[in-house]
Amino acid sequence: MACCPTEKEYGYEDSRFEKDVDENFHCSICYNVLKEPRMCRNNEHVFCLSCISEHLKVNSQTCPECNEHLSVDTLRRPRVLNNMLSKLRINCDYASRGCPEFTCVEGLETHVANCEFAPVFCSNENCGMEINKQDQVHHETEVCGYRKVKCHDCGHTGKLWEH
Repeated sequence: MACCPTEKEYGYEDSRFEKDVDENFHCSICYNVLKEPRMCRNNEHVFCLSCISEHLKVNSQTCPECNEHLSVDTLRRPRVLNNMLSKLRINCDYASRGCPEFTCVEGLETHVANCEFAPVFCSNENCGMEINKQDQVHHETEVCGYRKVKCHDCGHTGKLWEH
């Protein structure tokens, strides 16, 4: 399952987790699993940082649950909840590209940055095909129709289709 476009900012989809996620770990705005959780002061209602920031910008400066006066500056970080969320196991953003890894939420960003299933583009001129990072060298040197090859007859190095 790929990382959905809205997930870049809002909460994580439930289906990405190795086990069912407790309903208390869900944002009451986007209904996904909390990402960068924040809470109101008095009643401790929790939201994704992006969700509550957008709510406060577009709607009133109040908590959507209890109407407590709220601003981005008065939001609190729920330390214990954040610690529990960081230990949940989630699949890679590139699971749909073949990555089998599950990692803790706290390590997801690092894994994704180094994932061998991340999309990259072939660097051969005129190709631009999107491939997995792990397949890049093989594609560019062995498979790509735009790769440079040495002609066995004349010794000239050029694009495959030039000979």
